[in-house]
Amino acid sequence: MAEEYKRLRCFPLRLSPTMRQQAVELAEREGISLNHFITLALAEKITRLERVQLQADPAQPHPRERRTGTSDQPSEI
Repeated sequence: MAEEYKRLRCFPLRLSPTMRQQAVELAEREGISLNHFITLALAEKITRLERVQLQADPAQPHPRERRTGTSDQPSEI
C-alpha cells in the first residue's frame, strides 16, 4: 500500500533548464522547497481559472462541486 500511495503521489515534471532555475531561485528567496513552490503555483493557477469560469457563467456549479471522488488522498484500488 505504501508503494502504491507513493506512486500515485509522484509526478515527474519536465521543465526547461531556464524555468527550473527561475523556480529554484524564487523558492529559495521564499524559503520553501521547489516542490512546495510548484504546488503553490499550480494551486494559484487552478484558483484563477476557476474564478474566471465562475465569472463567465455564475449559474454553473463551482468546479470543485462538479468533480466526483475528489480528494487529496488517493483512491483505493
